[in-house]
Amino acid sequence: MGRHRGLSLLEVQVSLLLLLLVTLYLMSLFASGQRHARRSVDYSKCTILAHRRLEEAKAVPFKDLSLGLRQETDPNPGFNTTLSLTPYEDKIFLLEVRAVAPSGALARAFQLVTDPAIGFDGVICDEFAHHLAWVSGGDLMTWNDQTATQANLGPVSDARVGGALAGRPGSNFFWRGGSQETPISFQESLPAPRTWGTALTPPVATADNQKALALFTGLASDWGTSRLVAADSINKGLWFSDGSNWSHANISRPTSPPLGRPTGIACDPAMGLIWVADSDYQCLRKFLGPTASTGYPASELESSGALGNWQRKQFRPPASIGMGSPVGLAMDKQGWAVLVHDRARLYRFIESTSSWELWGSFPATMRAELPSGMCTDAFGNVVFVTTEGGSLWKIRPPLGATPMVVTKLWP
Repeated sequence: MGRHRGLSLLEVQVSLLLLLLVTLYLMSLFASGQRHARRSVDYSKCTILAHRRLEEAKAVPFKDLSLGLRQETDPNPGFNTTLSLTPYEDKIFLLEVRAVAPSGALARAFQLVTDPAIGFDGVICDEFAHHLAWVSGGDLMTWNDQTATQANLGPVSDARVGGALAGRPGSNFFWRGGSQETPISFQESLPAPRTWGTALTPPVATADNQKALALFTGLASDWGTSRLVAADSINKGLWFSDGSNWSHANISRPTSPPLGRPTGIACDPAMGLIWVADSDYQCLRKFLGPTASTGYPASELESSGALGNWQRKQFRPPASIGMGSPVGLAMDKQGWAVLVHDRARLYRFIESTSSWELWGSFPATMRAELPSGMCTDAFGNVVFVTTEGGSLWKIRPPLGATPMVVTKLWP
């Protein structure tokens, strides 16, 4: 009959050692899993932080950017972000944000941008397309298209460079605004002698985390020039004025889907239809006045109170067209076609047929001056484009087999 032998001391020690190794292995697996889970959470935080800082930086003039490392505080203590600005080509830069967590998780967000401090110069023409007006440097200029002559009406009242215009050169007055130094719209009256009217009080946001500073990158008015709409690229929406006061304390901007930076704006004579060029989302958006909104299903509209409604649709050309970020925008006087450019090429969009057409490319000399605002004549067959280089261009649309013709008018 056999006897049971107990474990030797060596066997006990080996067993304990194996148990310890298994325990350490399990603990290391748990710790590794915790580290991976933590890094995953931190990566998500870094991604959100990087994109938020990028959105903030895109609205700031380059000269005011705080480049380099920044230590973040609540709600992300211990995190840091690095903002960099690198030249890309011409006046285009790569804006990049790198966010790093204490755990080492890293995320980056970047975008090609132009300096938001560069004014989007506006140009306007009367209904017969014989006279134009625009701001060149600090002076108000006019052009007679019948006689091909240019005249300087003198300095603008606030000595700002560039800026948007709205109205008609042949009317009694029109509007002037823009520039980051004093982003307030101005009214210009043209009696004899010409004088500048009273400036509108700056719009001051009161809710929804809006910024008191507004940067107007586009103006449009009804044909009576008594009502004005201004595109604000910092707060990403529209301000409305009755000609003497801002209609509401809050900016009008859609949320579903949201509006990016508006860089061009155009309206019909009654201001019942407003087209907006959205540079961030590379599309066109449409705002409808209360009367114009009645023909649309409620599901297609987002209310902006008594002002009207935003149409939810984003009007974007097919990828084969190759349109970049839209900048300049104009609408023919009948309102059936929209012209838009992306600083390199000119496109036409007809909403009734949902058709996009590439009209042609700008010459290299024109692209180098960064085309911005534009307008059309009464027949929709002439487009005038002013640039940040201070020159004026005339574009005749393609006709049959004849391509688009681009001519520099001034200087």
